[in-house]
Amino acid sequence: MTSQRFPARRRCNAIIIGLCMLLGSCSVVIAQEGTGRVIGTVTDEKGAVVPGANVSVTNVDTHVSRNTATNSEGNFEVLLLRIGNYQVTAEQPGFKKAVSEVEKLQINQALRFDIKLEVGTPTETVTVTSQAAGVETVSPILGQTVQTRQIVNLPLNGRNVLNLALLQPGVSENNPGDGSAGFFNIAGGRSDSVTFLLDGGVNNNLLNNGVVYNPNPDTIAEFRPALPIIELPHDTRFKFDSIIISSKLRMPF
Repeated sequence: MTSQRFPARRRCNAIIIGLCMLLGSCSVVIAQEGTGRVIGTVTDEKGAVVPGANVSVTNVDTHVSRNTATNSEGNFEVLLLRIGNYQVTAEQPGFKKAVSEVEKLQINQALRFDIKLEVGTPTETVTVTSQAAGVETVSPILGQTVQTRQIVNLPLNGRNVLNLALLQPGVSENNPGDGSAGFFNIAGGRSDSVTFLLDGGVNNNLLNNGVVYNPNPDTIAEFRPALPIIELPHDTRFKFDSIIISSKLRMPF
């Protein structure tokens, strides 16, 4: 009886370990969606935060809006926004309606809009200028976005859109001696350690972790190799390399 219990226990432990690894990898993928987010803080003219302000984030290309409200610290955040041009509107009783300038949200970016409200009536509107931070200051992800114009103009041997990754710092051609599937190495890692995301979905072959579907360059809106550095306790840093692609075929929301 004892000899029969131990194999079953080992199988159970292996299943538990496998599930833990799967859940851990899913959390990493979720942090690297093929979308972006808009964040910011709403303050008054004296710099005091304005809690409970109504904030609307609008994609000016599709005219689709997402609404939220500032928290007790005056901060707001809207997640899972498709890439495009966005404008933020903030309203609060006793203040004029504030409208930001239009700014472009890139793939996997946290775009900040800091809004300052002026005292007045909500029927009055004031345009907030030069308040969006175009430099990534929130997400600990290293990488540069390749946009549609670059994808169209740059020569691609065999129209392989994944070759665009070689334009980024830290990306080199695959070392054939490592015996792994893939096209390139990111930050010295193995080529089969790269996660491919297409419109937020995992695009990896489950057998060798290579890419499953290599999209046509004409269908790509943005392309970004990403090297996030996730800080864990005891000053340990684990790196997860990703290739994030957003296509033009996504639904407009």
